[in-house]
Amino acid sequence: MMHKFKLVALLVALLSVSSCKEGYLDINKNPNSATSSTPDLILPAALNATAAGMVGANEIGHFWAGQWSPSGSVSGFNPEKTYDLPSNFRTGLWTGAYDNLSDYDVIEQAATTSKQPAFVGIAKVMKAFVFQRLVDTYGNVPYTEALKGTAVLRPKYDDAQAIYDDLSKQLDAAVTALKVPIATENPSPGASDIVFAGDMAKWVRFANTLKLRILLRQTNIAAKDAAIKAEVAKTAGNGGFLAAGENALSTPGYLKSAGKQNPFYENYGFTPAGTLSGNHDFYTNADFFITFLSSNVDPRLPRFATLNNANRYVGVPFGDGNDAYLYAKTSGFGPAILKGFDQKQVLMQSAESFFLQAEAAQRGYLGTSAKTLFETGVAESFKFLEVPDAAKAAAAYVADPVAIRNFDASPNKLEAIITQKWVALGAFGGFEAWAEFRRTGFPKVPLSTRAVGTKQPARFLYPNQELGTNEANVKAQGTISQFDTKIFWMK
Repeated sequence: MMHKFKLVALLVALLSVSSCKEGYLDINKNPNSATSSTPDLILPAALNATAAGMVGANEIGHFWAGQWSPSGSVSGFNPEKTYDLPSNFRTGLWTGAYDNLSDYDVIEQAATTSKQPAFVGIAKVMKAFVFQRLVDTYGNVPYTEALKGTAVLRPKYDDAQAIYDDLSKQLDAAVTALKVPIATENPSPGASDIVFAGDMAKWVRFANTLKLRILLRQTNIAAKDAAIKAEVAKTAGNGGFLAAGENALSTPGYLKSAGKQNPFYENYGFTPAGTLSGNHDFYTNADFFITFLSSNVDPRLPRFATLNNANRYVGVPFGDGNDAYLYAKTSGFGPAILKGFDQKQVLMQSAESFFLQAEAAQRGYLGTSAKTLFETGVAESFKFLEVPDAAKAAAAYVADPVAIRNFDASPNKLEAIITQKWVALGAFGGFEAWAEFRRTGFPKVPLSTRAVGTKQPARFLYPNQELGTNEANVKAQGTISQFDTKIFWMK
C-alpha cells in the first residue's frame, strides 16, 4: 500500500508551493518513516490525486454525454467513437482509483489509531466519492475485500447495490466524525486540506451532497422510494448541503512549470511558455452541446466555447473527424474553461448541489421549492463560469418563458432540472453528466456517427489486468456487455 502512496506523494510534492509550511510534502523525507505516513502528510497528495483523476474520468464522460468531441485534427479515439470497447480501454481509471483509495484507507486507519476524527471523516468522504465512480463505471467491484494489500490478493467482487447502501452509511459515519469539535486532541487538517482549508462544516455539507447524489441515482428503483425519501430528509437535517458559492475545488498550489500546472489546463490548454499543449487541438466542443447553447441564446456559450476561424460557433458531431472539423474550424474551449495554469481543479460544483436538491424537492423528498432551487442552480452555474453580470443574466435567462430554461414553462420538470445540470457540468463534470444521462435519458444525446450498433455504452468492461490477476472473481460476474449489462440504477 505504501508504494502507491510514494508514487502519488512524489507527483503532488512537485506541486507544493513556497507559501506552504516548511516540510510540507517534502520529497526529501523518507516516505517509509513514521511521520511520512501520518494523515496530515498523506491527505494533500490523496486529495490532489482524486482531483487529477477526474480529468480522465470527465473526458470520456464529456464525449458520451454529448458535450465534447475529438476534432478533425486528430485520428484515433476509435473505441470512444464506435463504442467497440477493448478490455484495455482506459484502464487507468480503475488502477488510479484503487491506488487513490489505498491512500485514503491509510489515512483512515492512521487517524483512527491516533484519534483524529477530522481526518477519519475526510477519508471516509473521499473513499465514498471514488468508490461511487467505480460502481458507476463498472457495476460490481471489489469493496469489502479491497485495499487489504498482500493479505487479500484476489478480492471478491461485491454487489453494486450493496456497495451503494454501505457508501450511504459510511457518509453518515463521516459526518459524525467531522462534527467532533476541533481541539488539541483533534487538530484541524488546516493546510493539509487543499479543498476546504480545514472548514469541517463545509466537509459535512460536501458529504451530505455526495450522499444526496448517491440516493437520487437510485430513483429508478421503485422499491427504494420510501427509503430514499426518509434518508434525504434525515440528511438535510444533519448539516445541509453545499450552499451558494461552496464549490469543492482542489488547490494544491499549481506552478507555471512543466508538470506542475493544473492537470486540466496542462492537458487541454497551454505549456508554461504559452504555446499550445500537445493535445490542445485534439479536443473541442460537440455539435450537440453548441447547438443547445446557441438555440437557447445561452449567455454561457462564449464562456464555454471560442469562435472558430470564420467567427462562428461550430461544434463537431460526435464520431465525425473529417477536414470540415479541423480544430481551427470548430469552437474550442472558452475562457472560463482554460483560465490559467493555477486554476482550481473541480471535485463538485455548488450548481450540482442545487440541481440535486431541486430534483429531490420535485420528487417530494424535500419540502423546499423545486423552482427556487432550480433557478439557484442556474445562477450558480452562471457565477462559476464568470458570465458578465452573472446574477442579472441568470435571472433573465430563467425568466424567459421557454421550456428547459423556465421552470414553469417546462412540461417535464425533471427533464429541465437534469438538462440544466448537464449544461452546468459541461466542462468539469463530464462523468456525472454521463451517469445522469444513463439514469434519466436526459438530454437526448445522439448516437455517435460511427456507432457499431444502435445503443450507447452503459458501462466499461473490466480491465484486462483484472482478468490476469483476479480471473476467477471477474468471471464470476458472468458475461459482460458494455451495452446490455447495465449498472443497477439504470433504466
